[in-house]
Amino acid sequence: MMVRKDLHSALKTEVLREGELERVQFALVKHQWSKDDTAFSLHADPRSFSSYGVQRADYLGHLGFAHAGCAFLKGNCFARWVTEDLDLDTFAADFRDSYEALTAAERALRECGLVAHTVFEPFGSRGEGHLGAKIQRMKETEDGNFLFVFTWIEGSSKGWTTHYRPREQPLSPEMTGVFGFLGLARFDECPEFEFSDCWWRFAEFTGRGPFDSNADFAHRSFDGHKNNFSVGVERLLEANRLMEGYGMSFLTFPAPPAERREMEYERRTLRPDCPPREGPGAVPGEFDVAISFAGSERDHAEALARVVRDAGFEVFYDDFYKATLWGKDLPVLFDEIYRKRSRFCVIFVSAEYADRMWTNHERQSAQARAMEQRGVEYVLPIKVDGSDLPGMPGTIAYLSLADHSIEEIAQMLIEKLNS
Repeated sequence: MMVRKDLHSALKTEVLREGELERVQFALVKHQWSKDDTAFSLHADPRSFSSYGVQRADYLGHLGFAHAGCAFLKGNCFARWVTEDLDLDTFAADFRDSYEALTAAERALRECGLVAHTVFEPFGSRGEGHLGAKIQRMKETEDGNFLFVFTWIEGSSKGWTTHYRPREQPLSPEMTGVFGFLGLARFDECPEFEFSDCWWRFAEFTGRGPFDSNADFAHRSFDGHKNNFSVGVERLLEANRLMEGYGMSFLTFPAPPAERREMEYERRTLRPDCPPREGPGAVPGEFDVAISFAGSERDHAEALARVVRDAGFEVFYDDFYKATLWGKDLPVLFDEIYRKRSRFCVIFVSAEYADRMWTNHERQSAQARAMEQRGVEYVLPIKVDGSDLPGMPGTIAYLSLADHSIEEIAQMLIEKLNS
């Protein structure tokens, strides 16, 4: 992309495509300066505004669009360089969905007191947050992903600290980006969580007395965390994911998507309590076995995963890492694991398994791998009921829960992994 060039002029320009969706007009433009010197730009003109919340114009600016006069859209517009293969209709729909997710995130986070005027102007973490002559733990709450503690602190300044402790540790690259975006600061030894690390923000007390202060707002904001914080985080990640595929992001991550997926494989591995045993075909950094199952078989899948993990093998099992799935391109992530990164794939075959969208994605990836290495077993089916696995040859041997306990199946799997 020719970032040194002018977004609004060239020796030759051509409007390749125009369109309008949800009151935003778009134009995809080709710029040419010589036979071999071309570039492409996207121009957007948001034609609706509101008196509240994130404006489309603000959002375009944070996605890297520059505001200027525009000959292509007859007035002012927001423009940036894009790749030649950008599909305008797909981008317009993704931008609409991303903007809707962002506004939903802002509404949820406002209930937590995290946003000043727009989602791009967070309060941040002012003050010290943990040090004071007087510290009083006032409230605590939690949801499925986070623990929250609310403390009153009097020191060089006085006010309230909200402490955040993710259940999933260590923090994923995506969550690190979200916390940074929200202006939360990290503290390595937080006494509210037995001197484990936390993320926090401080709201200074303002007012002329107990009945003319921000105390009520501070308490209401903390109370809003239980039902709103995770929702806001999830919608932020969704909004960013839809734009990141176009090279546009308002969250700051330590690595691009492909590298973050590699980091995620490492995080989502159940690490054995003792070093993994070596076996033929085992590649360092990959999984000995990946487990695919429908929700009704989660108890069986977890029991199998734990027994095999405790025997010294690396097991891919999803439920240990719920928080890290937020915002992920799951078909891509799971295809890598079930098709490329495991020695074996155990599938719990049931009627529900055959009906679920995600299990069918996993099954197709596993069967593609099995086709690639004909003659070498890869899919290890466990029958839960009388259902058949679509696309699975009838000659493939299976185990049945009607004949064997999970403990017995786990021992047979361990024996196979050791062979």
